[in-house]
Amino acid sequence: MAPKDKVDNVNHATGEPVRMNEMFEWPTLEDQTQSPIVKAMRVLTSVIDGPVEWIRHNVVDKYRGPSYPYYHQKFHNVVDKYRGPSYPYYHQKFRRVPTIDQCYTDDQACIYEANQQYNRDRKVDSEIVNIIRHRFFTCVYYQRNVNEYYNHQQLCLKEKEDLKEADLNFFIKYGDIGPFTTVIDAFMKQKHRLIFERRQAEKKAKESNGNDS
Repeated sequence: MAPKDKVDNVNHATGEPVRMNEMFEWPTLEDQTQSPIVKAMRVLTSVIDGPVEWIRHNVVDKYRGPSYPYYHQKFHNVVDKYRGPSYPYYHQKFRRVPTIDQCYTDDQACIYEANQQYNRDRKVDSEIVNIIRHRFFTCVYYQRNVNEYYNHQQLCLKEKEDLKEADLNFFIKYGDIGPFTTVIDAFMKQKHRLIFERRQAEKKAKESNGNDS
């Protein structure tokens, strides 16, 4: 029995790939008998999705940069050369903007950018505390299976200290100002805390001087 010829999807004469319908001699979609519903759906798709695809390929992708690896890039332009590789949205790195203490009182654009940066920083700090808390709970659950239950207060002391320090730092920066706050509220909280600490230091210095006299 003679071996069957190997089916290849490359035209050896031209070196170009062969489509599936050409390989198996299937009729194209345009040549097939289509129902009125399919034709209506194709027309509706071209009317609604056509402009969106045109804007995506001719406007958005043109100025956004390549979404494929840089070593597969064949054509370079000025934007792609200086923009760098594109990353997923969850890896986006925002440029740091001036903080609220560096903004003028009538500069609404600077205040808005500082507030947006404050909201991002608060989310990041909250996730850091959650990761440290999850690390502590995971350590305790694992050590409980190895050690005795009554000794659970002595387990994972390093993770417990890290969690306590992280909670304290988060409370110092965002505590007692409520969930719906702005960067101005956080700035006022820090100002009041510094004033309180300075007054307490001056009070202790006066008391120590009075005791010495």
